[in-house]
Amino acid sequence: MKKQSTKAISTKVFTFLFAVLVSCTFAQKTYALPDSTTVKGVEVTYQGLRDKKLVFIVNYKNDLSQPFQLTVRNDQDQIIYASKFDAAPLNKTMLFSEFPENSKLTFLITAGKEKITQAFQINTQVRTVEEFIVKGI
Repeated sequence: MKKQSTKAISTKVFTFLFAVLVSCTFAQKTYALPDSTTVKGVEVTYQGLRDKKLVFIVNYKNDLSQPFQLTVRNDQDQIIYASKFDAAPLNKTMLFSEFPENSKLTFLITAGKEKITQAFQINTQVRTVEEFIVKGI
């Protein structure tokens, strides 16, 4: 009887440890993703909200040293921001004050025939969490 119970317990412990190992592996992969995306010298980073405005930082190395254009579009394909820049690298902080609750912003850099696109999904749902402490009588 003692051997059967220890075998059953050891099987359950092994299964539990295996499940923890697998879940830690998946958790590490999902939390290791960066908050910005770098593609061919372009880095667009979402910085959060500042004074009820969306804040993005756009860095473009411009290795080819040619003039380029930065365009930001919303999910209805309307141009929100467009500007042409010289052959210098770009390091720009962009603030967007008016944005819908659920939308998509697409950053497009056009340099010559090369087009680099980065998209961000915006979801501004507000969640309220309340904590209560219950004490016994």
